[in-house]
Amino acid sequence: MKNNTSQINIAPASGTKKLSAGQRKFNGLIKKIEKQRLVLQEWQSATPLYIERWHLEFAPRLEQFHQCNVELVHALDHLSERIKLSKVDRRTLVQEILDQAYSLIDRGCNEEQEAALKALYNKHSGGDFDADEREGDELFKLGLKDIFGVELDDDVDMQSPEDIAQKIIEQQQAEHTAQQQKPGKKNARQQRLKEEAAQVSQSIREVYRKLASALHPDRETDPDERKRKTSLMQRVNQAYSERNLLELLQLQLEMEHINASTLETLSADRLKHYNQVLTEQLDELELEVLNLELSFRQQFNLEPFDELSVQNLPDIYQHQLDMLNTDLEELSVLHEQLKDPKVLKSWLKQLRQYQKTMEFDETLFDEFPDTFFR
Repeated sequence: MKNNTSQINIAPASGTKKLSAGQRKFNGLIKKIEKQRLVLQEWQSATPLYIERWHLEFAPRLEQFHQCNVELVHALDHLSERIKLSKVDRRTLVQEILDQAYSLIDRGCNEEQEAALKALYNKHSGGDFDADEREGDELFKLGLKDIFGVELDDDVDMQSPEDIAQKIIEQQQAEHTAQQQKPGKKNARQQRLKEEAAQVSQSIREVYRKLASALHPDRETDPDERKRKTSLMQRVNQAYSERNLLELLQLQLEMEHINASTLETLSADRLKHYNQVLTEQLDELELEVLNLELSFRQQFNLEPFDELSVQNLPDIYQHQLDMLNTDLEELSVLHEQLKDPKVLKSWLKQLRQYQKTMEFDETLFDEFPDTFFR
């Protein structure tokens, strides 16, 4: 597809020093859309390459790290039986075994590993992993109902944040649609918005009709020209179905149905309608880029506030790989060191100290008056 976006621009008419506010907005929207399209194209090109490299190099190391964690949990279980520990140390060790086993099952294991980890969890908890998981899911569902006002069905995968979020969005959208469809008298603002939407649609429809009339393939006798017009008409139909005004204007430019003077003479109302559609297109492009970034962060476990751009993807990858290699090396060393009872007890003491630093100090707000929390 030709990129004539930069040619779709309103210049001041002869004898006029400056553009109107609507004309400036039109030019600004065109530039922003062009920039956002480039960003989108960069993400669409870079993401597959990143994924390919991740699967070839990172994923095998990650699997190795996962396997080392599984082996460590079983080693801790063995140490709990072999080494004599104080009650405090034993409680710490048991809690660490339970936490690690639960985490590893949650991250996904093969069937054999999962069965062994569940058995280990049940052994040290005195309960049943599957029963605890079901109870936890029910409590989580009740919490989501209190917060979002939605009820999740049993078919929702409670281990999948994406599945949960999708179900919440679907229910909220269904409720919103139901509210909108309730009969009632439209107020003046709703009526005005409806009329403006109809006018915007009419503006797009007029551009479409002009193109459709000029490009109608059945009216062309030359085979090559008919083929060219058929291809262009397909682009016109797709752009119209997507309310893609910029693409329709680009096609008009290719067909030489618009030029600088044509854009200069657009009425204020028509320009307003064009700007509404272009604003929608820009919002959709920005949302598409945002969704790509969010999906990328989630897929590769990036922090929400870490700087992320196509340009710094190589640095992000190398940092994650270096961190993984460091963690893997430290885990392997720890596995060997914990065989020494003194090292094991020292490690358990460090775990307790770390847990204390992570605990919430409930006395922190004792000095605040009760009214502060009402």
